[in-house]
Amino acid sequence: MPEILRVFVDANILFSAAYQADHEFLQFWAEPRVVCLTSFYAADEARRNCMSDAQRTRLEALLEQTHFVSDATGSTLPAQFRLPPKDQPILAAALQAGADYLITGDKKHFAEWMGKPIPTQVGALTILRPRQLLQLLARPS
Repeated sequence: MPEILRVFVDANILFSAAYQADHEFLQFWAEPRVVCLTSFYAADEARRNCMSDAQRTRLEALLEQTHFVSDATGSTLPAQFRLPPKDQPILAAALQAGADYLITGDKKHFAEWMGKPIPTQVGALTILRPRQLLQLLARPS
């Protein structure tokens, strides 16, 4: 496992981490080996789903600790990635940013590629469910 992991955080993970003050997904931001990345598109989606002031405050605090990458369009995706239009910019941004991992709770639309490295110009992107990455991080180096 690389020393530093570039982890693209999908909107549903941002929202889940902001949902409650002690959510287990907050570990991604506390883990020294992880650099959390997201796009403005994903952050805006997470913001739209926050229902309380406390959730919005927690989300903004997380976003201050998150590196923003350029938004990307689905038109930049290779043809084999057939995703709903709302998910295309997520995968495209993660690929464009050179992320090592994309973590998402969307097992329906990303299931086909879960756990399978997708070659990129700088290595490979692996799509995981958040608990899979937490398990990976918990293993001794």
